[in-house]
Amino acid sequence: MVKDSAYSIKSVSVDAVIACVLGGLSILGIIGAIAASYLYSGKGPAAVGLLGMGSLIFALTGLSFGIAAWKSQDGGLLMKRIAIILNAVPVIGALALYIIGWIF
Repeated sequence: MVKDSAYSIKSVSVDAVIACVLGGLSILGIIGAIAASYLYSGKGPAAVGLLGMGSLIFALTGLSFGIAAWKSQDGGLLMKRIAIILNAVPVIGALALYIIGWIF
């Protein structure tokens, strides 16, 4: 008898899907804000800062959806882990950029 893995569940948590979409938008927003800031040599308009802050808010919201998905019983573990990692990367990246900008 073959035991089913926790990763082979066919259903996906809705919270995990929302968290993955928010994480993807957040990563795209952070990349766009960094590229625009580089093009303006760090003296860009307020829209560049709003793009970075908006993507950070997306990541924090996605992280809360990922935690809610992790606590729910429905869905598989793989999508939940992807959702958490996809939203943790922009939050850690924004924190690192903040610390680097504060030091230098």
